[in-house]
Amino acid sequence: MTRTTFTFEELKRTDHREIRELQQRKFRAFIRYQVWPNHPYYRRLFKEHGIDPYDITQIEDWARYNIPLVRKSDYKDNLREFVLNPSEVDGSPREPADIIRGLMDYTKEVGRDNDYRFIRNNGLRVKLGLGADAAMARLRDFMTYTYSPLQFWLSSGRASGLPSPVFLTRYDHDLLKRNCVKVGQLAIDPWAKKGWEMVSMNLFPYAPHLGWHAVNLGLRQMSKFYVATSAGGAIPTEKLVELAKVFKVNGFAGMPSYMRNRFFRTMATSDYEAPERVVVLLAGEKIYPRVADDIRETLMEKGAREVRVIGGYASSESKFSFAVQCNYEGPYHSVSPLMMSWEFVRFNDDGTYDFVSEGEGGHVVLFHLDGTGTVFEGFLLGDVSSKYELGKCPHCGLDGPFFWDIGRTNDAQAQMEVMGISEKKVKGATVNLSALRTDLLALDAIEELQIEIAKEDMHDPYSMDVLNLYVAPKGPPNGDYTGLIREIQRITKNSTEVTPRVFIMGFEELLERAGGMKFMEVCDVRPRPS
Repeated sequence: MTRTTFTFEELKRTDHREIRELQQRKFRAFIRYQVWPNHPYYRRLFKEHGIDPYDITQIEDWARYNIPLVRKSDYKDNLREFVLNPSEVDGSPREPADIIRGLMDYTKEVGRDNDYRFIRNNGLRVKLGLGADAAMARLRDFMTYTYSPLQFWLSSGRASGLPSPVFLTRYDHDLLKRNCVKVGQLAIDPWAKKGWEMVSMNLFPYAPHLGWHAVNLGLRQMSKFYVATSAGGAIPTEKLVELAKVFKVNGFAGMPSYMRNRFFRTMATSDYEAPERVVVLLAGEKIYPRVADDIRETLMEKGAREVRVIGGYASSESKFSFAVQCNYEGPYHSVSPLMMSWEFVRFNDDGTYDFVSEGEGGHVVLFHLDGTGTVFEGFLLGDVSSKYELGKCPHCGLDGPFFWDIGRTNDAQAQMEVMGISEKKVKGATVNLSALRTDLLALDAIEELQIEIAKEDMHDPYSMDVLNLYVAPKGPPNGDYTGLIREIQRITKNSTEVTPRVFIMGFEELLERAGGMKFMEVCDVRPRPS
């Protein structure tokens, strides 16, 4: 029997070789019995490239046959074609008996024995006329559960400007419920072994995005008590801090920019008293060391003796699959390796790509191994990891695939090399804006900043590029910051060969300018030639 997923305890006991063997087995079956017959986009793609799906025996064959990776723009233009649809094939209706037979073959192949017997037994009743109406009704309900979309996420579209829905079925939702709890379990595992119990608070913005809903499902399952909120939406941030104090919350989850710039900043000036041990899960944006350090410092000043800041990683397209750090200095571990595989590729000069070897970094590509609704294979997220590894984690000992230093979609390198959104060259010099932001935030005198690439004449797309830095200092915006501006220009010039224009402004003004709750750390506003 093939596993659908691991429990958290099973995940801790399983080694990376067993995980990879099960991944490849599920991938083969998924391509042959779900994707090929039921996925309009990949069925067409295989036909156009002359690919026999039965020749695809492992994930690495995607590169072997040079199957094009899917980008967000490709998905946006073909939304309906990415949803599994067993009711038709190549534009023609499929017979009900063929639909049922196809799902029965798939459940048998992947070892979902109970589902296989259910479909087979009810199919026989229909065929033999033994309680056929009731059996057909049960099969219809099962098919609805498996394939009919129930809800959708929206990808944020921050980097691409292309927010698009990703559809989930009831089957997907059950996979999500089983997986999301493991993110929190890994985050608190060192303390939970000693009897520590979590009173949690969800501080993700409430929206049709993965973050709030996944955290909500996970925290409800693993918390002693759970405070569900929405990041200053229905309840002001000041009141949220009061709630955290009243209920003695010791576990927080939210987006880095809101947590650091709003919630913990408000906490710092309140009479909040922190519990002895506090865990903070951050996800949805790149986590800069300064952000994590400031959160930890605030909690320690409020009385906490131990603070664990943990990074989580997922996307709307990953649907029910997540990766999470075991601690802030550690790598990201997949907690759902049998439902989706995070893979990493490098691009060659001839337009092809290869999967990276262990110890190398690369661009993040996801492959679904399970699920229905919207399904992706070889989907290029645009994020970059510095290193992919197998074996035991040097921090927690978990044995499996893991990756380090994930960069979000607005990182310069990912945009420049993959997404085609902007070249990220300023005055002819290639600028790593993510690294620059990290260097500047390390200055004690800077509270927050936004990096902007613009044109000297915004009405002329052919005018000179300029690099603008909007800086909120620690202090009043009308002070004398001549020395700080010189230091910012020196650091920027040394690392990018570009001298920036620096604009000093108040903290609240900067937050409003940069997007508020979801802080746009880097933006390219250059007009494009018509």
